[in-house]
Amino acid sequence: MKSSKTVFVDCNDTVIAVRYANRGEEAPDGFRAFERDGQWYHVKARPSAAAFLSVLADEECDIVILTGGHSRMQHLILNFGKLGRLYDDLIGADNRDAVALPEKWVLVDDLQGGSTSFEEKLSMLGISKKTLGEAKYKALVERHCIQCVAFKGGEDSEPLTGLLDSVKAKLAAQ
Repeated sequence: MKSSKTVFVDCNDTVIAVRYANRGEEAPDGFRAFERDGQWYHVKARPSAAAFLSVLADEECDIVILTGGHSRMQHLILNFGKLGRLYDDLIGADNRDAVALPEKWVLVDDLQGGSTSFEEKLSMLGISKKTLGEAKYKALVERHCIQCVAFKGGEDSEPLTGLLDSVKAKLAAQ
């Protein structure tokens, strides 16, 4: 990592919309279709994702995509969404041991509030509600995590760029 500040960003429904599709099914407007190992996908980057990631890079933050999916597949999805060069690293279920928690960090994710997928992402960072206890876990989530609106491919009604001040404030407070 090049910096002491890291922004972990969820992949699916945060920076990119991913839909499973049937062979030959036309991709909705703005989506790109591709096939991998017999499964078809339609992907569309969140319109504000590239600007969000670029500003974080300009702020000298390391950007790590943190996903419950397989890293090779998520790299492919991000490349099809034209976001492949806008992050420093990608941590998925298959390489989760590669994460070392930096001095200052924030997680931006569309899932929170007791979601098992969200808790799984935090466990990838070595954070467990069971280990910390409810109160410390809740305080950690409040200090380090930002929930965004899920992006399913429609309108980007609450752009990620609107979270930049919150990301900067959380990093500065650590």
